[in-house]
Parts: sequence; structure tokens; C-alpha cells
Amino acid sequence: MALYFPLDAVTTGAAIDADLMADYLELSAFFAGDSKARTSEISDAASLGGEEDHGSPNDQIEVAEEEIIAAAIDRIETRRLVLGSAYPFKLDDAGEVLTCDLDQDSLGQAAYVLSLVLSNLRSISPLLGGSDLHPHDEDVRSLREYFQYVATAALAAEVQGRAWSFGFPRPDHSGFLAKLQKIWLELRDGHVARQTGAPRQPKDDKIDVFAARLQPDKLPGFLVAAAQVATGREASEKTIKGHLGTFKSRWFRTQPVTDFIAYMIVPFARSDDEFLDDVRAMGNVLHRLRVPRRVTEAEQLALAGVPIEAYDRLPEVASWVARYRSQARAAP
Repeated sequence: MALYFPLDAVTTGAAIDADLMADYLELSAFFAGDSKARTSEISDAASLGGEEDHGSPNDQIEVAEEEIIAAAIDRIETRRLVLGSAYPFKLDDAGEVLTCDLDQDSLGQAAYVLSLVLSNLRSISPLLGGSDLHPHDEDVRSLREYFQYVATAALAAEVQGRAWSFGFPRPDHSGFLAKLQKIWLELRDGHVARQTGAPRQPKDDKIDVFAARLQPDKLPGFLVAAAQVATGREASEKTIKGHLGTFKSRWFRTQPVTDFIAYMIVPFARSDDEFLDDVRAMGNVLHRLRVPRRVTEAEQLALAGVPIEAYDRLPEVASWVARYRSQARAAP
């Protein structure tokens, strides 16, 4: 039942993937019966792999292990500082023991674990894919749907306004134009109508979430965000940054004068350098170090009566996280 340890992450000459090693420790703590993972587990797993691959421990690998552990600890500390109460793990002062301190009532923490699992599906990462801990295929479909709802709440908090889950399949089972018309009855900037040559049977035309913070005067010129939600390996290829003009020209008789702000929402943790290029290519990006905190903030909007579509589905995420953890712990 152990997680698969990716030896190539610690082999001499390989780049240190601090996020992958931090994920390894987090998942280890999440599944552990005592909710704890020791940073020494990286050394143990790497040494075992080194013996299998090389015949005996290697001094260069031991040095790499120390660097890997330090990088993982540093990344975990960054996550803790950035996410605050939405981060479900705690590292002891000595940097030796990571504890999963999951609050069953925290939607932000549930969003974090959901993102952690989605980041390590077999199509993306070896951690779960090489073990018996990988979610069943039926669960994976549900997890991607759940992340759509998580993303809707996160974007609502990002703009401090209402949000709609527009990606197919829509939670209200509405058709494309019917849904777009319903949203624009609220936004009131432009007139929805399919234009000549536009696709006859669009699903969502690349936009999964709309969120808007309207002005009291109900006039154009407000914050409106349009987001693509991506959970697969090809996420970086799904940018809508250059598509928003096409979307407007296809689906509006009178186009909105308010500019759409392009967002990409993903469950992945990215290095700082990678993230810089993500923003260049995709516009504003909400990823694993942002989404859970925004989901926590969305609670105040919901309590204030701001409509966030599918927000009432988020407790299902927390229930799945608890069930998944229990089943994994109970398995032989």
C-alpha cells in the first residue's frame, strides 16, 4: 500500500523536484494511521532504491537526499505560510515530522487534498499511479467534476462577487445558450445570440467559470472573469487568453464592452519559475497555492447571500476526502 517513490527525483544529476517531494510527504501523512510522515522516509526510500539500482549506497546519492529533504521542507513551509488555515498539514519545529491535521469541516482543506490527489493521478505523477492508493476510475471522474465546483467558489472569492459554473456538464443541466442568456440577464452588458458560423452544438466553448463583481449603478465596466478549468497533463495548452475575443464575437449580437479577465484554474503546485511562464501564457492563474485559500474566503460570500453556483456541492468534496482516507487506511 506504500506510495511509489520516484527514485529519479534523487538520482545524481537529476533536477530536484521540490513540489513532488513535498507531495510525497503530504500524501504519506494523509494516509498514515497516525497521520504522520517523517522526512527521513525520503532517505529510507532513496537508499533502498539506490541499493536496488546500484548494488550499494552511494555517497553522491546520500548528499542528494539531504538536498531533497531540505527542498521538500522549504516547499512545505511555503505552502503553510501562503495557505494559512486552508493548509491541512503541520511540520514540527525540528523539520522532522509532518502531521496531517485535517479539519473535516474545512472546505479549503478539502480543496487542498482534492488538488493534491488530482496532481498525482497516474496520468500526471508516479506517486499514486505506482501504488494501490490510486482512486478508482469512477472516482476520478467525480474528482474532476468536484474541482469544477471548487474552481467556481475560488473565482467568486477572487473577484469578490457572484459566480456561475459554466463548464459542461453544467450542474443545472442547462444548454449552452440558455445558460449564457441567464448569466447575461444579470450582467446586462451586451446581448446574447449565436452569430453566423458559430458552432452548432457547443459544450462550453472553453469557458468553465464566469464570475463578476457588479457595480451598484448596474452599468458596464465591472470586474468579470472568465476561466478555463484544467486538471489534465495538457493544462498549459488550454489557455483562453487569446480566445475571449472569439467567444464574444460568436455568442453576442451586441458584444459586451466590459473586458473579460482571463483565468486558468488548476490543481497543480508549480515552481516559481514555471509559474511566471504560466502567467505569461495563460493570464491570471489560480493553482494549488491559491485555490484552497480562495475557497475558504468564499464561505463569507456565501454567508452574505452572494450566489455561487454549486457551492452547496462542496461538502461532497470533504465527504469524499474523508471516505478516501478511511478506505485507504483500512485496506490490507
